[in-house]
Amino acid sequence: MPTLSPAILHLLAPFAPAFTRPTFEHALVLLSGTLVASGRRTVAAALRAVGLQDDRHFTTYHRVLNRAIWSALGVSKILLGLLITAFLPAESPLVVAVDDHLERRSGRHVACKGRYHDAVRSALRHPVTTSGIRWLCCAAIVPFPWSRRPWALPFLTVPAPSPAVSAIVGKPHRTLPERAAVLVRLLRRWVPERAIVLVGDSTFGVVELALTCRHSQVTWVARMRLTAALYAPVPPQPKGKRGVKPKKGPRLPSPREVAAKADRQRSGTGPWVWQQVQATAYGRTRALRVVRYRAVWPRVTGLVPVQVVVVRDAAGKMDDIYLFTTAVEASATWVVETFAKRWSVEVLFRASKQELDIEAPQHRCQESVGKVAPWVWLMQSVLTVWYVTEGHALPEAAEAEALMGPWDSDCSLRHVIQVLRRATLNATINSSSGDAADIARSLEVLKNCVNLAA
Repeated sequence: MPTLSPAILHLLAPFAPAFTRPTFEHALVLLSGTLVASGRRTVAAALRAVGLQDDRHFTTYHRVLNRAIWSALGVSKILLGLLITAFLPAESPLVVAVDDHLERRSGRHVACKGRYHDAVRSALRHPVTTSGIRWLCCAAIVPFPWSRRPWALPFLTVPAPSPAVSAIVGKPHRTLPERAAVLVRLLRRWVPERAIVLVGDSTFGVVELALTCRHSQVTWVARMRLTAALYAPVPPQPKGKRGVKPKKGPRLPSPREVAAKADRQRSGTGPWVWQQVQATAYGRTRALRVVRYRAVWPRVTGLVPVQVVVVRDAAGKMDDIYLFTTAVEASATWVVETFAKRWSVEVLFRASKQELDIEAPQHRCQESVGKVAPWVWLMQSVLTVWYVTEGHALPEAAEAEALMGPWDSDCSLRHVIQVLRRATLNATINSSSGDAADIARSLEVLKNCVNLAA
C-alpha cells in the first residue's frame, strides 16, 4: 500500500482538533490516496491507489466528504498558521488575495448550483454564463524559492451563491463584497498582530469593503471602479470660520478623465502629471507612467481616505489600469507590484482544475458540496508546504527536474505532485511487497499519526 512520508503526515497532525478521531483517521487514508492517485481524483480512485479497492466499508471514506462532522473554519485557521510559520518571517506582512472561482457543475440535483458569468469562456463582447458553484477564496501570497513569481496558497473558502440559490436554501443573500467583508473581520481575529494586505479586482473595489478594511486595520489594494464618486480632501479652512465644518472637498474627475487631463498637461507642473517609475509586475520589470493623487470616498457610515494610482504602460502594450489603496502614503511602485501579485490566484485556479481535478468528484448533496472544494485546496497548500520543507531535497526532485522541458522554467504544482508520487512509489517498492500484512502496517502508520496528534 503506498503511504505518504512521515514528514507530510506530521504536517497533517495539527489538523486533528478539527476532526473527530475516526474521521481524521479515514481522512488521512483518503488524502494519501488522492495525492498519489493518477487520472481523475475521485474517492474510488484514492482507495484503489492505497490498495483498499476491496474494502467492504468503502462508504466510510465517502462520508468524510459529506456526512462526517469536521469544521472547515477550524481547518482554515490551522492551515493559515501553518502557512505563516513556513513562509513568512516575523515582520513580513500577510498578503491575501480574495477572488471568486466558478466550479462548473451540471445536474438537476446538485445543491447550491446556479448560473454565473464564466470569465474563462467569455470574450469582451461575448459574455458566457455557465452552470456551477461559485466560491469565494482567500489565498495567501507567499514567496516560492523555485519560481520567479509568488505562489497563491488557499486557506479559506466559502460558497457564494446567487440570490436565486440563497432563496432556495432559505438564507439571506450576500454579495461578494459583503462576504469578503465578513472574511476580513474573521481574518483579523485570527491574525490580530500581523500587518495584513488585501488584494482584489474590480468586483471587490467598493467603498463598503474599503471601510471595513479601514476599521479592521487592513491595507486594501484593488482596481478602482470608474463610476466611483471621489472627492478632494478638505481644503484648509480659515481660522475662526463658523458653521459646520466640511468633510470633503470638491468632486474629482474620474480616473479616466484624470489620465486624459495628464495627456493634455504639457508642462511638468499641475495637479495631474505623469511620472516615470519602474515596477516588477507579471514576471518582468516594466517602465510605467503613473499619476497618483489623494481622494476621499464618502459613504453614509463614514469617509475612506484613499490614494488613486493611474497606471499606463510606457511601451503601450497594456491598457490603462486604475488602482486605489487605503495606504495613502504608499509609493506607486508598491501599489503596482502588490496588485500584480493577484495574478497568482488565477494560476492557482487553473492548477486546481488541471492537476488536482477539483471538478472530478460527482458530489451533489449540500454537505459534500461545502467540503470537496476546501478539501482539494487544503491538499494543494499542504503539498506545497511539504515540498518547501522536505520534498525539494529528495533525490526524486532532481529526477523530476531532469524531465522538465525548456518551457518549464519555473517549478509548478505538477512538478511538486510528481516528486511526491515518485518518492511514495519508490519507498513502497523498496520496502514492501503489497500483501495484506503490508497494508496493515501502512494503516498502522496512519493510526500512529492520529495518536501523535491526540
